[in-house]
Amino acid sequence: MTKLNFSENELADRWGVSPKTLQRWRTEGRGPKYLKLSKRVIYPLEEIQTFESNALYASTSERAQASKVMGSPDSSLMTVKEIAIATGLPIYIFSNKTVREAAGIPYLHINATLRFNVRDVMNWTRRRSAEVTGICIEPPVDANEQNQTLRQGPARPPA
Repeated sequence: MTKLNFSENELADRWGVSPKTLQRWRTEGRGPKYLKLSKRVIYPLEEIQTFESNALYASTSERAQASKVMGSPDSSLMTVKEIAIATGLPIYIFSNKTVREAAGIPYLHINATLRFNVRDVMNWTRRRSAEVTGICIEPPVDANEQNQTLRQGPARPPA
């Protein structure tokens, strides 16, 4: 009889990884699909086999070419330079961690690289521009208009 489902510990033993690794993968959205029944996590065998076959490569160059073609699961991810060009904002806003986090710019860490989802960043720029517009900053007054009003002088109440 073939086993149809694996527990977290059984799958960790099968792959030679820690159960904590599988837990981390679940929070990151990596690894095979799983079922959560109450507090118990179960991995269906067909999901494990699908995940294993997708992770199968003949060489490291094949893996590099596959990642270039596929990019990531979301093809709308951009590098720091690409997102800066797309938004018209300076690169340091996206590359400087302190500035990026203070501004609340949405970003992802994929492996050791920084990536930005175009849709999320564009939504962020719309929200930020709406916030800035909502502050009601007065536009600068034209110098000629300002001089004209000064020439007219203040209205004096009748004496």
